Order: sequence, then C-alpha cells, then structure tokens
Amino acid sequence: MDAVAPHISSVLRTYQASAPRSLQGPGGERAPAPAAAPPRPPPPQPIPLGPAADGARGERGETALEGERISCFSVGGERRLCLPQILTSVLTDFSLDQINRVCDVLQIYCSRCTPEQLHELKATGVLPRSAPSCGLITQTDAERLCAALLHAPAAVRARPPGFRVYHECFGGARGVCAADGLVQCAECRGVFAARRFVCHSHGTEHRTCHWGFDSARWRRFLLLPDDEPERERWAALLDELAAREGREARPPPPPPRAKQTLPVPLPLKRKQVNITIYILWNFCEWVCKIFIFFTFKLLIFHVYKFI
Repeated sequence: MDAVAPHISSVLRTYQASAPRSLQGPGGERAPAPAAAPPRPPPPQPIPLGPAADGARGERGETALEGERISCFSVGGERRLCLPQILTSVLTDFSLDQINRVCDVLQIYCSRCTPEQLHELKATGVLPRSAPSCGLITQTDAERLCAALLHAPAAVRARPPGFRVYHECFGGARGVCAADGLVQCAECRGVFAARRFVCHSHGTEHRTCHWGFDSARWRRFLLLPDDEPERERWAALLDELAAREGREARPPPPPPRAKQTLPVPLPLKRKQVNITIYILWNFCEWVCKIFIFFTFKLLIFHVYKFI
C-alpha cells in the first residue's frame, strides 16, 4: 500500500473532525438550529368510512342497541345502523379517538350511505338537513364495538359452581356458566351475562366477515361441550333462561283504543215510513187550517147578513 503524504493525512483528519458538526464540510459555519415549536395536539380523527357507498338501498326500520332505538336499513338480511345516532345516544361517554382505537383493534370499517338513504334519514328527522354524509355500521360490528367499550367484566377469582360453556363468535371464548345465567371467562376470570359473553373474546381474527349476529339471540351461540356431564339438563336450563329473558324484554302491548260509537244508520224501509208520515202530517195540518179559515169566514158572512 502506497504511503499517504503527511499534508493529505492532516486534511483528512480535519475533515473528519469537522464534518459531524457542519453541513458544509471543513471550514463551514454551523447553521443555527431553529427554535423548536411546541407540538400541536392531533385533531380527532373521524370514524373510518368505506371509500364508496353500497348500491343497495334496503328497507328503513328501527332496531334496539343497548336499550336505544336506532334507525337502520336492512340490506341482504343484515341491519346497517346509523353511526351518528349511535355516537350521540349510546357511546356518549367516549371520544372519537377511543372509538377509533377500538375500531382498529377489532378491524371494524363503516360504509357510506347512498344519497337515497341519506335523504330518507333527513326526511325522518334522524339527521339534520345540513348533514353532508352518514356512516352505516352493521349490527354485528355495532354489538362488538359496544361490548368492547361499555361492558368491562367484573373480575372474580373464585370459580363459581356451574357447567362449562363456549362460543365461537369473534374468535371464541370458554367459560363456566352458573345457574343464574352469569358466565365467568376461563381466561380473564371476568363475569358476564350470557348475552354479553357471546360478544366477549380473547382470540384474534383477520379478514373475517361477520353477518347477521344479534346478541339478543345468545342461546344460538352459547354451546355446551359434548363431554359435559348432564348436558341435556344444562341445555334445558339455558333454554329456560333465554325464554324468560325474551319475555321480559318484549315490549308491553299498547293500550286498547276506545271504541267510537257511530250512529247506526236506519234501514231504508224505516226511512221511507218516516218520510211518508211527515208528509201526511203536514198535509192534514194544511187541510185543517183551510177548513177553519173557510168556516170562520162563512160564520162572519151569516152574522153580517142577519144584522
């Protein structure tokens, strides 16, 4: 290897010492560092909506979500709920950032309503006239979102006496169900009502399409293992609990309306008889008046004749 001249080695050492402190190399002036501005808080991000609206309009109706009546459109057997109405009536205690984080974890995406659906929501007073668009969320995803935000489990360490149950919704979960219908998760020891347990899961799913889920029909999703002792007895107990809950959740029938008593129309023959009697009565009245008039006139004539 050729020897490097001493003056070249000196220049290289000077450059190596100056380069980390200067953008112009050796001999350059150090640029003043700009004053660091305080970071601005990020604005709240809206709920992620799909890029395009679904072409199907669907039939508008209402459904119950956490005890609130929510407007929805039934498309292909799946209810699509009005997202702004859910945010203002059900998830009022949560910020958009909290809701967005849960939507990211659960991989929930909302679609935009069609112009016809938007017009119908405005016409019925669900949305204000100035609303530019509206997001729709399937009832399945709305149930998952509410379960994650609203229903934190109460941890109980002791395992309650009961029988084993499981479900396969949203990744699945296993637990122990007591005779009163409360289920303790086998993993987190949280205690849920049976309706909430079928929305609870510790599994992760990727690109899974959920369709037609309704927590009110929890009995369809809550299952018993095949090797569970007295399986038929516990199945009958779950059926009874589901039937009792359905009766309690059923809205009371509306009060009967008071019957309005309308005048009964007279038969046609009776009307004719009444008209005939009325005509005869008037005719007889006029005949009597004429008879009395001429009689009185004749009497006066005779009186003047004798005078």
